[in-house]
Parts: sequence; structure tokens; C-alpha cells
Amino acid sequence: MTVTTFRASVQGQLRDRLLDSAQAQIEKRGWSSVTMSRIADEVGVSRQTVHNELGTKRQLAEHLAMRELARFLEVVRDRMAGQADVVDAVVAACEGALELGERSLLVRTIVGSVPGEHDPDLLAILTVESGEIIETASAAVKQCIADGAFDLPLTDAEVDVAVESVVRLVLSAITRPSKPPAEAAADIGWILRLALRGARG
Repeated sequence: MTVTTFRASVQGQLRDRLLDSAQAQIEKRGWSSVTMSRIADEVGVSRQTVHNELGTKRQLAEHLAMRELARFLEVVRDRMAGQADVVDAVVAACEGALELGERSLLVRTIVGSVPGEHDPDLLAILTVESGEIIETASAAVKQCIADGAFDLPLTDAEVDVAVESVVRLVLSAITRPSKPPAEAAADIGWILRLALRGARG
């Protein structure tokens, strides 16, 4: 391991510890109780170190959201792997992501389903300012499709549109759930099948 790699590893471990502390605070006392000073005290570093690593509290929320997204994408990759049909793969992935959304304390805090913890600034991360989440998730899904070597009657540009649409539908279902995960995923699959049927003529 080079010195540069070692430093990057240490810095990554520090960031994880800081985010773990913030996550624990959310679980114990809610988002409103999270402060940079409390994170610094719990991890044993200076407040300036926390700001250097995580930025503002708003940026902290973004870091937490992206780390949580990584958990969702692990589920997506696992559910899509080994599927023979692309729609079955997408439905399985959507259902897994929606189930995780129901269990994720961070997501429930962001969308305001934890009593007293609704915060419009946090909700914006998953809605009007969700560009990075959508872009990252879409890239992961497209990679899963490529890895599965699915035969799609779509151009690359059409695949981009289809995948982004699915990601947005899942994100909408997570932030404004109206159906059980299996039903919501099946609805998304139905829409996708119609699109593919139309593309095949």
C-alpha cells in the first residue's frame, strides 16, 4: 500500500466514523439534534475537522443520503443478477429498493414519516435536488442491464430515458408511498413492458 493509498484509507475511515456518529444521533434523538459539535465530541476530533470532512449540515445530509443510496444499489445489483428477463430483473430490483426504503430510518426521517422529524430541506435532497441520486442510481441500473446482456429493442438513448424514468418512479414511491412495495414494483414493471412492447412494434 502506497502512502497516498494509506492516507485515503485513513481519511475514508474517519469520514465513515463521522457519518456513523451522525446516523446514531438521528436514531437516538432525530435530525434536529444533529450538530457538528456533537459529532466532533463523539468521534474525538475537532469541530473544524468535521467541517473539513463533511462541510455544512446540509452537506452532511447529502453525504448520508449518498451513503444510504449505496446500500440501495447493493440490493438492486443483487436482485437484478441472474435474471433472464429484463422486466423481471427491474421489478425485483424495484421491490427490493422499496422494501429497504420502508426499513431505512434515514429515508423515513428525510421524508418525514418519523413523527416530528419532517424537514423540507432534507426532503429536497430526495425530490427537487435529487439530480446526483438519480444520476448515480441510473448509471448503476444501466450497468446491471449491460452485465445481464439483455436483448432490448431500444437505442442507447432510449435505454437512458427508460432507466431514468424507472429510477424516478422508484424515488417517488419511496418519498410518497401509496402501495406496498410488491404492488408498486409490479406497476413499474407493467409500464416498462408496455414501453418495450411498443418499441418492438
